[in-house]
Amino acid sequence: VSTQSTGVSVPADFGRHHLGSPSHGNLAFNMKEGDPIKANSIIMSLNSPVIDDLTTNLHMTSLDSEDFSREAVDCFIESSYTGEIEAVTLENFRDVNKMSHVFKVNWLSDRCVGYFDNYLKMLDTESSYTDLVFVVNEAVYQLSTTKKKVFLDLVAQKFSQFPAGKVECFFKEYLSNFGDSNTCVIDCCIAIAQSNTDIIVKIFLEHLEKKELKVLDAGSRALLKRVDLSSCFIKKPELHERFFTVLDQITTVDQDDMKLILSLFKQASAPKKAVIPVNVSVQELLARQLLNHF
Repeated sequence: VSTQSTGVSVPADFGRHHLGSPSHGNLAFNMKEGDPIKANSIIMSLNSPVIDDLTTNLHMTSLDSEDFSREAVDCFIESSYTGEIEAVTLENFRDVNKMSHVFKVNWLSDRCVGYFDNYLKMLDTESSYTDLVFVVNEAVYQLSTTKKKVFLDLVAQKFSQFPAGKVECFFKEYLSNFGDSNTCVIDCCIAIAQSNTDIIVKIFLEHLEKKELKVLDAGSRALLKRVDLSSCFIKKPELHERFFTVLDQITTVDQDDMKLILSLFKQASAPKKAVIPVNVSVQELLARQLLNHF
C-alpha cells in the first residue's frame, strides 16, 4: 500500500530501534490504566489514514485507546514500525485485529487474517476444546461487531474436516449454557455445523429436557428461528417425534412464540422420507393459543 502524499509503501521497516524514543514519541496513546504509550505520528500516519487525518488535519497529539489492552497497543505500534506481526499472540489478537480495522491499517488486517488461518491449519482431531474455542469465539466476535464472515467461513471449512463425533463433543461443551446463547452464537454454530445441524438440534432438545422448561428461553428461541428443520428431519427422522414430544412441555407461549411454533409445523409437517404424527397435546396448545389471541 502506498500513501498518496508520500509514495511510501507500507508495511515497511521504519526501524525497531525508534520504538520508545523520547525525541520521536510525539503521539500519545492514552490507556485506561498506566502511562500513555508514545509513538511517532509520522510513522503511524504512514500506516493509518485515520491517524494521518487526526494528526495532520485535526492536529491531535493524543488518541484515546482505553478500549484496547496495553499489550495490543504495544503490538499495534511495533507492527507499524517494523511491518511485522511478531508480537501478535492469542491473548492480544482480538484487540490488535480490532485496532487494524478502527485505524484502517489494511495490511495489518490482512496479516491478522493470515495469522488466524495459520492457527486454524495447526488444528486437528487431537486439538483440545481450548484450542478450538479460540477460533469459534473470534468468528462470533467478528460477525457480531462487523457483520463480516471471513473468520466464520474459515472455521466452518476447518470443522468440515473433523468427524461428526469431534464436532458434537465441541458443541456440547460450547453450548452448555444453551439458554443464554445469543442469536449471533446460534447463527455461527449452525454455519459451522453445516450439514450436521442435527447435532445442534439434539443439544437443544437435551437442554429443554434437562431444564424441564415451560417457556422458551433466548437460546431456544434463536435456534428455532434459524434452523432448517426439514433437512434435519430428513437426515435424522427419529428426531421428528422427539422434537415435538419435547416441545410439548412448553405450556406458556406469547403471540410471537405461537407464530414461531406454527412456522415449525409448516417446516416439519411433511418430511419427505418420514411422516410422523405430531402430538395431539401440542396441536391443542396451538388451538388454545389461537383462540386466546384471535
